[in-house]
Amino acid sequence: MIYGKGRLDAKHATELSQLTETIELTQKALDTERNARRSDAIIAAENAKRQAALQTKIGELNQYVETLEDADRECLSGPDVERLRDLWR
Repeated sequence: MIYGKGRLDAKHATELSQLTETIELTQKALDTERNARRSDAIIAAENAKRQAALQTKIGELNQYVETLEDADRECLSGPDVERLRDLWR
């Protein structure tokens, strides 16, 4: 009976060790996933800001194009060139 208890205790110790290792690995995977999601959220917020800024620039350029004196000309006049430069600053 003593030998049987010893084997059972050893089996339980092995199972406990394996479960503990599995729990630790799972916790590391969860932490990695959480960190990745946080990073993705930060990147998404930055991209949204860039997208909004780009949309603003596009809107300003469209307004500029609508106000050009000779929109069909290939070359812009001096004031039009200056205004275009101001939009991109």
